[in-house]
Amino acid sequence: MSSHPENASAPLPVGKLPWWLLVLGAVPVAGTAMLAARLIWEQTLWTWERGPQMVGFSLVHGSGAILLLPPILVLWITAVAAVIVWMIIRKRRVAGTTWLALWLPVIVFTLLLLPEGFWERLFIRQMSRSYYAADLVKYAIYRGDLGTVRAMLSHGVPVGAVEHAQWRTPLHTAAGAGNLRIVRFLLLKGADVNALDRSGDSPAELGASSGHPECVAFLQEHGGRRIKGDEAQHQKAIEDEVRDDIERMDRARSQ
Repeated sequence: MSSHPENASAPLPVGKLPWWLLVLGAVPVAGTAMLAARLIWEQTLWTWERGPQMVGFSLVHGSGAILLLPPILVLWITAVAAVIVWMIIRKRRVAGTTWLALWLPVIVFTLLLLPEGFWERLFIRQMSRSYYAADLVKYAIYRGDLGTVRAMLSHGVPVGAVEHAQWRTPLHTAAGAGNLRIVRFLLLKGADVNALDRSGDSPAELGASSGHPECVAFLQEHGGRRIKGDEAQHQKAIEDEVRDDIERMDRARSQ
């Protein structure tokens, strides 16, 4: 008699993706990986060297066709997942290369979905030491990203750091954005409640002109005053800001 039972389970057949499906996925996977690399570069190296970026702007207004690849990649991932489910139902062993073909594009696509604040916190040391650190704090406040604001300050960015365009402190930006939570945090960190921006306006004035009475009331409770620059100050601030923008663009073109 045989020592092996007749019903002993045989090895499951190995399931692999059809070659034509792999070929169809090559372009969207490679193209989306290139797009992810470009956007990550803009949100990291370019950001701490050149300031906040309009991420993907040059792609949209240039070789924007690459932006069509992520939706195609989603369809391809769905097709691969469906094939794997079919293999499992048919009791086939899914090959390691098949799992790789699924998870690699999933990871690539996930990189596109990571928020800007993720990269700022991941490279917080470089961001906080950047010449544009105050500008990065400003845009983090616009996003309502208190975590990034807290991280930037904890890595040495002064609470009264002035951004380059309108010379506004983080408290100006928070009041103008109506973010009372960040206003509270900045005051706890010692922000100057009556600092003046390029136009001669205080945070309370900016909050009032932006329609955020709750921020204005809170600032006034802590000594804030509605200080507004005169018309001449406002006009000069606009002219100076335009001149600075032109000079920055000229410097960028010469680099």
